Amino acid sequence: MRRLIVFVVLLTPLLLMGQQQGQNLSLKDAVNYALEYNKQLQASRKDTELYKKKVQEAVSQGLPQINANVAYTTNFGYKMNFGDMNVKMKDQMAAQLTVSQLIFSGQWIVGIQSAKLAEQIANQNIKISELGVKENILNTYYMILVYERIRDILKENVTNMEDLYTHTKNMYEAGTVEETDVDQIRINVSKLKNSLLSTERNVEVAYSLLKLQLGMQSNQNLQLTESLDAFLDPESYNVLSMQKFDIENNPEYQLMLSQEEVSKRTVNLGKWAYAPTISGNYGYTYKIKKPSLDMSPKHSAGITVNIPLFSGMERKSKLEQSKIELEQMSLNKSQLEDQLHLNDEQYKFELKNAVENFQLQKDNVSVARKVFESFQKKYEYGAVSSLDLTQSNTNYLQAESDYTQACLTLLQARVQLERLYNILPY
Repeated sequence: MRRLIVFVVLLTPLLLMGQQQGQNLSLKDAVNYALEYNKQLQASRKDTELYKKKVQEAVSQGLPQINANVAYTTNFGYKMNFGDMNVKMKDQMAAQLTVSQLIFSGQWIVGIQSAKLAEQIANQNIKISELGVKENILNTYYMILVYERIRDILKENVTNMEDLYTHTKNMYEAGTVEETDVDQIRINVSKLKNSLLSTERNVEVAYSLLKLQLGMQSNQNLQLTESLDAFLDPESYNVLSMQKFDIENNPEYQLMLSQEEVSKRTVNLGKWAYAPTISGNYGYTYKIKKPSLDMSPKHSAGITVNIPLFSGMERKSKLEQSKIELEQMSLNKSQLEDQLHLNDEQYKFELKNAVENFQLQKDNVSVARKVFESFQKKYEYGAVSSLDLTQSNTNYLQAESDYTQACLTLLQARVQLERLYNILPY
């Protein structure tokens, strides 16, 4: 018991250290981590394994089918009467081996092709899921950087305003300012602290969302290693907005093409339902216990041609349904083409607007910061009132908020256009 206690005492710090170890992730690391551990993707990848087995199942129907059986028959001593002679029927026992082979079936051929297309569609769906995960990781990563930027600005501003509050109190005690000036600064500090707490909660929620998307445990520590400024290069955004849209590279369009091809195969499958099916068979029977009069051969073989003649219009009805579904699929493909080209125009428009607004808000925050710093110096010399100071601080923080939102909008606009073009990074 004593040894067990000592072991637990020694092991506990190691366990706590394991829980505290976290991940320091760049954006590339985060994307790669999610592609490996995201639970939704792991479940989707099982579809590929499933459809591979379905292809094997479809192929196996055209491979040789071998069966064996052993049969024992008794007639309970029955005697056959041939006039003056009675012949007792002996019990019989035989082992039989049968081999059958499909020689020709159009439906089997088309069925294999359809099964392979289904596997291809499963792979395309996985690719689309991977793109969705990438898109979510990028947007959440950017969102965290935005929240952290606001948080850091508020922390700095709270510290700054607390110093001003202390300075204002000293001025009040010296009789150079009124009590309302002290109250004005104090209320402003309280508001800033509330805003800081709210932003810190937003950061925590965003980290929890990112952990969920990554496939990490909620109690794992996570730290982002890149800064917001690393992703803000307006020139690269302008280049992207001028890029030509290649619809053939869009994953949703590729999936639609595969689905249309499946519809075509289904029509072909319906047509081949009218064609004959040819199969061959071979059988070998080993007589373990033979009857008195055995006239059945050991070897037998044959070819069967199955010719469908009339099925009560069932085949015709299924074929017509398949043709209608193919027409619907073609219309859906055309509609998707129109929608994707519309998205291309819309996303480029949004990206250009986001770049322009980003530049505007960047200039605006620079001016607002200068104004606030100027008012701060003037306040220390008594040239402006506390109301003027707090208003300039409010304007500065609003400018920072507008700029940060412009950064996020710009990043999100780029992500959605890269998603459309199937060129998401990493």
